[in-house]
Amino acid sequence: MCYSLDRESPNEINRICCKLGSTNMRMQNESKSLTSSKRHINPVLFAACIAAATMAIFTSVYLYPGFAQGQESEGTEVGTIQNVTNLSTSASNSSLVDFDSNIEQIRGHLDQAVANKEIGNTTLAKAHTLHPIDEIYSSIEVQIEATDPSLNQSLSTSLSQLSNMVDNSTVDEFKTKALDINGLLNDTVGKVVPAQETSDSAFNLMVVGNLLSVAENEYKEAIENGQLKEIVEYQDGQAFISRAGSVFNESSHMIPQEKSADIQVINGFFTDLGNAVQEKSNPEVISNEIGSILHEISEVTGINEESISGTSGDTSAFIPEIRNLLNQTLDEYKNQNYDQADTLAIQAYLDNYEFIEAPLAEQNKTLMETTELMLREDLRQLIQTHAPLEQIQEHIDKINSNLNQAEELLAASG
Repeated sequence: MCYSLDRESPNEINRICCKLGSTNMRMQNESKSLTSSKRHINPVLFAACIAAATMAIFTSVYLYPGFAQGQESEGTEVGTIQNVTNLSTSASNSSLVDFDSNIEQIRGHLDQAVANKEIGNTTLAKAHTLHPIDEIYSSIEVQIEATDPSLNQSLSTSLSQLSNMVDNSTVDEFKTKALDINGLLNDTVGKVVPAQETSDSAFNLMVVGNLLSVAENEYKEAIENGQLKEIVEYQDGQAFISRAGSVFNESSHMIPQEKSADIQVINGFFTDLGNAVQEKSNPEVISNEIGSILHEISEVTGINEESISGTSGDTSAFIPEIRNLLNQTLDEYKNQNYDQADTLAIQAYLDNYEFIEAPLAEQNKTLMETTELMLREDLRQLIQTHAPLEQIQEHIDKINSNLNQAEELLAASG
C-alpha cells in the first residue's frame, strides 16, 4: 500500500496501490470562414500574387513532403511534423526533466515515510526522510537557490524537521508536516519549471520515463531470485513507480483525444507493473513491464525511448564521467569546499554509477556492490568528517581501480 501526496492537491491524502485511472481531453477544432468581396483587379498586383502563391506552395512541398500527399498524409506525416515541432523544447530540456523527477522522488520518499510511520516502523520511516536530504537535495538545491533563496531555506529546513519528528511525533503530526513539505514542493516546481513545460504532455511523460528508469534500478538492487534483499530499495522502487503513475494520470488529459487508446494501454501496463512489484517478481519481469510503458510513451510523443527514460543502452560514457566528477570532488576538497565536494560525489553515484549497476552486476556482482558502497557511503563519510586529503585521494584511487575493472567487463560484454 502506498501513501500518496498529490502534487496538485497538498491538502488531500490519498491511498493508492500503484493503480491508475485516466482522463481524456476533447480537442475542439475551431474553423474560420473566409469571405471575399468583388473588387477591381490590378493586373500587375494579380500577377505578383500568383507568383508569391506559387513560391509558397513550392516551399511547403519541398520542406514538408507530407503536405503534398493530401488525405493520405493527414494524421501521419503532417501530424508527426507538428508533434516533433511541439515536442522539441521538452526533448532538449533534460535538466528540467531531471529536476522535476527529483522532486517526484522526494514525494515518493515522503509517501513511504508516512506509510511506515503509520505502521510503527520508525526505522524505515527515518530512512525515507533521510534519503531526500542525503541523496537528492544537493541535485536540486542550486536551481532552487538561484530562483528563490527563501524557498530553498524553507524546504531544506522542513525536510530536516520531518526527519527529526520520526521518533517523537504522532502520526497525524507527521502527516501534517509531510503535507506542508508537499506544498513547498509544489511551490518549488512552480518557481523553477516554466509553466509551458508543466502543461506540456511530452514534458510530463518524460518525467514519467525518468522515474520508471530510477525505479527499475532500485528494484534490481532490492530483489534477487524472487527474494527481498533490500527493503529500503524495494520501497523506493514502489514509491517511484507510484509517483510515475500519478504524474501520468495527472497528465493524461493533456494528451490528444486521438491517443486515448494509447492511454488505456499504458494504464494496463501500469496495473501489470504494480502487480508484478507487489508479487516481488524477478527484475527481468519489471524491466519488461517498464520497457512496455516506455515504448508506448515513445509512440505517443514521437520521442525515442532512451530520451524518455533519460538513459542509454550504451554505458560507456558513464565511467569517464564518474572519473571526471571524482577529480572535481578532489579539487573542491583541496580548496576546502566540502559541501560542493559532497554534491559532486553524490552526482557521481546517483547520476552515473546507478545506471551501470545492473549490467555490471551481471558480470561481477561483488565488484558492483563493493564499488557502490565506496561511492555511495564511504567517500561521502570521509568528506563529511573532513578526513585528511591523503585519505580522500587514496579512496578515490581505489574507486578508480574498480572502475577500470568495471569498464573492461562492460566493454567485453558488449
